[in-house]
Amino acid sequence: MSLPPNKQRSRRQRKKMHIAEFQELGFEYEVELKDKLSPDAQEALMDQFLTEVVVPRSLMLGGWLSEGFVTAYPRGSATEEDRQVVEKWLKAQFKDAPVRVSELKDAWYVQD
Repeated sequence: MSLPPNKQRSRRQRKKMHIAEFQELGFEYEVELKDKLSPDAQEALMDQFLTEVVVPRSLMLGGWLSEGFVTAYPRGSATEEDRQVVEKWLKAQFKDAPVRVSELKDAWYVQD
C-alpha cells in the first residue's frame, strides 16, 4: 500500500493511519544462503535469533532466515541500533553469505 494522499487529518486519523507523528519504522534483511540448511538447523538458528536478538530488544519479525522485516513490538519504531544489532548477528551467523539490511523505512506504507 502506498502512502495516503497528503491532506489535513485529525490527530485520531493520523494515529489510526500510522502517519505523521505516528509513523512506525522498520527494516528488511536478506541473507543469501549458500549452503542448504536442514529444516532442523534452520529452526534452531531461527530460535536462537528470536531468543538472542528479537525478543530481548522488544522487536517483532515477519519472515524467516533468508529474508524478513523487523519492527518494534507491540508498536513504535525499530531504531538504528536495532538495525545494527540484527545486521551484526546475521553476519556473525552467516560468515560466508552476503547479508543485506535495509535502512529504516515506513513499516506501514511502501514508499515510491
